[in-house]
Amino acid sequence: MNEDAHIARLFADARAGRFTRRQALSLGLRLGLASPVIGALMTAAPATARAAPVAGARSRLPRPQDGGGGTFTVIVAGETQDFDPHYSYDNQASMLFLATYEMLIQLKGDSTDQYEPMLAQEWSANEDGSSYTFNLAPNAVFHDGSPCDAEAVKASFTRFLEQGAGPVNVISRFVENPEQMVVVDPATIQFDLGRPQPLFLPAMASEYGPFVVNQRVLDENKSEGDEFAHQWLQENTENPGTGSGPYVVEKHERNQRLVLTRFEEYHGGWEGNHFDQIVIRVVPENGTRRQLLENGDADAATFNLTPDDVAALRTNPDLQVLEYDTTAVVWMIMNVPRLKTVEVRKGFSYAFPYDQVIEGAYKGLLKRSGPLPDTVRGYDPNVFLYETDLAKAKELILQGGFKEGDTFEYLFDAGDEVERTISQLFQANVQQMGFDLELLEVDRTAQGDLVYGDSPAEDRPHFVGGWSWWPDYNDPWNQFAPNFLESATGGGGSNGGYWVNQRFEEIMAEAETYTDENRLVELMKEAQNILTEQDPPCIYYGQIKYYTILAKDIQGYYSNPLYLGSYPFYKMSRGAT
Repeated sequence: MNEDAHIARLFADARAGRFTRRQALSLGLRLGLASPVIGALMTAAPATARAAPVAGARSRLPRPQDGGGGTFTVIVAGETQDFDPHYSYDNQASMLFLATYEMLIQLKGDSTDQYEPMLAQEWSANEDGSSYTFNLAPNAVFHDGSPCDAEAVKASFTRFLEQGAGPVNVISRFVENPEQMVVVDPATIQFDLGRPQPLFLPAMASEYGPFVVNQRVLDENKSEGDEFAHQWLQENTENPGTGSGPYVVEKHERNQRLVLTRFEEYHGGWEGNHFDQIVIRVVPENGTRRQLLENGDADAATFNLTPDDVAALRTNPDLQVLEYDTTAVVWMIMNVPRLKTVEVRKGFSYAFPYDQVIEGAYKGLLKRSGPLPDTVRGYDPNVFLYETDLAKAKELILQGGFKEGDTFEYLFDAGDEVERTISQLFQANVQQMGFDLELLEVDRTAQGDLVYGDSPAEDRPHFVGGWSWWPDYNDPWNQFAPNFLESATGGGGSNGGYWVNQRFEEIMAEAETYTDENRLVELMKEAQNILTEQDPPCIYYGQIKYYTILAKDIQGYYSNPLYLGSYPFYKMSRGAT
């Protein structure tokens, strides 16, 4: 396929909603597309997974009380948009993939730096960490019954690299050429990375991309214009035979539900207590989601209710409300050129109502942090944090060249009620200092277009609220690069405030290829101080706390700060209450 045809296919996929803006950004950077092309691609793609109306209420399925079998029903707000694990860059899709496909390894429990078997039973590295060997489960098979062996693993990762889509950068940062993968024997595969790579295992356990797919089935179904059978996967979602996970998609009613049933030949076996069936139900309306949980017609929902709903459900004796830390941080982007000086940006950082936002808007589902959460390596526990001080804020803003009565613009997503509250709290503080804050409400698509687009700084508002990010795996460079590097400005990423700091660029260049953990911590401590105390590009609200609502009788669930919104389906069951 020539380059023009390949780009045309990407735009067709974007308009069809097969990847989101975040995926388009990653894909464009990976393929080396020009910034205007990347910007146009992101404009064509939806900001988030699209929701559609859901059918009427489902009758409750049998709920055995002995812990074995039965159905587990989880509610999501929108349809899964892409069914190719090597293409999708979306955590809701990853929830499905973690049940139907397997990676070589996965994160263990709630840890972000410990691992447990998935397809690989054992793994090891050589002395300098430049080569990794994985020993596979000897009886693993794909859903079509064919062996899931080392040759199949190499074929899968070869497709991942050659398709070059979505989350490929998760692995291509470490493995660029399929020849770096060596099949030692049917149960053993080795990755020769060429230099020490301490982040290779974290990347291999990312929920974005490193899933093993059945290349034999894909080869049989590829066609001209669909050389990787990507489109075929979108059209054949019911048991395509490409996964090896514990569950198979038995039924897919688009925009309504996915029904997963257990794969009898799963190499992990079915002894003990496991659900026979998983139902992923699409329910766009917030009120309906809450009602289904309260009525016992659904078993679970994660981070798709309002903070007020969560507070109310905490008192419901039939539900478990579990709250936990994530790797996600939310902030307000500041327009560096329009705010004139670093003193002004520091001033507005002092003007933000941190405590009111945490307690009044997020209802406690947020804790103070800088740009890096405490769940990611390199976090500085002594990071500088601004406190609300309107007198100091006004002094710094006036010092930077503004005068009383000046008006500033604040843009936010009109559909985000939490952000609406935050904008009003911030507006009140700005007005109390003698300035004005004009609130600009747009839909989420327009907000994404603005941040990711190439419009000049003078055409952008002073502030864009409610921007959040989390890394693909436990790595601070992966958190910072898309948001704060100079290359991430003007359509190259989400550095929507055109912030540039030369020392930060130097730190990031070294952190990208670090080999010594102590040196990384040292670099990140300086980077976090630049991003906060010295030269803030953003106002950091804090680190988001996720929640999962579960029926009282569900057991075996645990959360992970990097697998946001996912469930350990295979390890879960229903117990007596």
